[in-house]
Amino acid sequence: MAVQQELTKALREARLASAARLDATLGLSDARALRLDALRAELAPIVAANAEAKALFDLNVQSGEAPKLWLDLISSVVMEPDPRTYRLVQDQDNRRDTLFESTNINEMSAHIVRYLAHRIVAHEKMARGLSPMADQVQKTYSLVDLVYVWITGAAFGVLGLMIAAMLLGKLNF
Repeated sequence: MAVQQELTKALREARLASAARLDATLGLSDARALRLDALRAELAPIVAANAEAKALFDLNVQSGEAPKLWLDLISSVVMEPDPRTYRLVQDQDNRRDTLFESTNINEMSAHIVRYLAHRIVAHEKMARGLSPMADQVQKTYSLVDLVYVWITGAAFGVLGLMIAAMLLGKLNF
């Protein structure tokens, strides 16, 4: 197990070193893709170790002009605004929210793990039929409460009409 961790660490360091060399010699998109691949390699064992995370998250690096590390359908990591800065973004409706940004791969990895945990909890709530806002308690009213409120409202309404009639001089006591 320790040997595998050493190999994983060495692979990560080799990928980051290769990305640093590519910054100077090749296009920035290759360097960005290598950095994102190093981040994916760091996150892959964590996701693979948890069945829920394995079912929800698919760590894929999309290559191209602006490579992305997709975590799920709405969240990804991009290398912006420069090729050394990891940015965790979430696409929603017609906007893109930046959730976290760092130049340190370890900080980004730790933040992504916390983000994945929160997404798993939200998914569990939805699976149980609860809304993501279910932490707020919703009070239900009994029939007695509703009848009491209706009678009180009617009494105040009649009292208000009587006061209005007295002020207009239509009702004398």
